[in-house]
Amino acid sequence: MLQPFDVNPQEQKMPFFWISVLHSSTPIAILLCIALICKLFPITTEDWKIKNECILVFFLILFTGIAQFFIRDIIYDNPNNWSWRYLTEEVCNTFIAGLFLAPIIISINLNRQQLKNNQKADHISSTINEIKKDQTNTLITIETEVKSEKFVFESHHFIYAKAEGNYCEIFLKKDDTITKLIKRIPIKNLEMQLSILPFVIKTHRSILLNINYIKKVTGNAQGYKVQLKDCQDTVPVSRNFIQSFGQATTQQ
Repeated sequence: MLQPFDVNPQEQKMPFFWISVLHSSTPIAILLCIALICKLFPITTEDWKIKNECILVFFLILFTGIAQFFIRDIIYDNPNNWSWRYLTEEVCNTFIAGLFLAPIIISINLNRQQLKNNQKADHISSTINEIKKDQTNTLITIETEVKSEKFVFESHHFIYAKAEGNYCEIFLKKDDTITKLIKRIPIKNLEMQLSILPFVIKTHRSILLNINYIKKVTGNAQGYKVQLKDCQDTVPVSRNFIQSFGQATTQQ
């Protein structure tokens, strides 16, 4: 779309069409590498926001500009290809082109993600009343990091829990009253001790939820927001847990 600046046709080693193809392929390869890195480290996409999207695009443009510099010897017959001048020029030109396209790409991507999540959330909400996982009342004993703080509750009283540093905030409902317990226990430890309950799932790396307390699900670009029954709080479902959340809430 954007022709390189100040190009001397006499220096070109190949037709302009193939130069354009080579330049256009570079950001695709870099984007695939960045996507692979993000996939290997899922925590990087856990709380994805517009800020993260902008940072991603910034580094994509930066690395693309550097890559355009490295392929100059393939494209141009110029003894000064490996100079600071051309490194600066390639990076600056890439940012000029990239910053023109970046807002469009980010906007399209966020709108696409929000539309997709909205559609999935609407489907889950439409079937939410049919969801009723086995919730046989069971006494649950939780061992904390402090042995003297061991506590017991009935399984159907559990609403959700969220991590706060080395502590967990645990929300329980009994006799129309919601109680918040703060206990010194990692969320992974609590998840392991609640694993016997099929209706308790993880919606975020720091949140466990009883799906029988789901009232409504709405979508956004980052994932879902879950409104709870008999509770004013909302619980997020992050990108990394959208698939498992959908399976848990649509299978009876």
